[in-house]
Amino acid sequence: MEWPAYLDEYEKLVFRMTTPRVMIDNAGCSNSTRVMIDSARKHGILLEAVQVLTDLNLSIKKAYISSDGRWFMDVFHVTDLDGNKLTDESVISYIEQSLGTIHYASAKCIDGLTALELTGTDRIGLLSEVFCSTLGIRVQCS
Repeated sequence: MEWPAYLDEYEKLVFRMTTPRVMIDNAGCSNSTRVMIDSARKHGILLEAVQVLTDLNLSIKKAYISSDGRWFMDVFHVTDLDGNKLTDESVISYIEQSLGTIHYASAKCIDGLTALELTGTDRIGLLSEVFCSTLGIRVQCS
């Protein structure tokens, strides 16, 4: 993947962690097209992926779903309704774009500012600690 020049290493890491990598392979299987999705786990991601494929009237012949708890790799063997591999470049491109843009919490730049969404277990004083460390304010955070 070619990275834009303005991204620093942290932004590249956040992008990689929050954006699914979609690979479509027509050569690896003799009778179907493989659609592989690799990304961080998100609630409902499998449903979203299957929905994209079924909305295109594709038939899922076989699927392998694997996860290590925080990351997943799903492989779908799909055909068109006639049982043929996918050959239409517009369909392949649509699959890559649709599955590659499933939204995740990520850092976003707005007018030169960075908005960061944090997910984790809530506890007393957490918001105070986040603001103290983010703003560099030396106050007593408890």
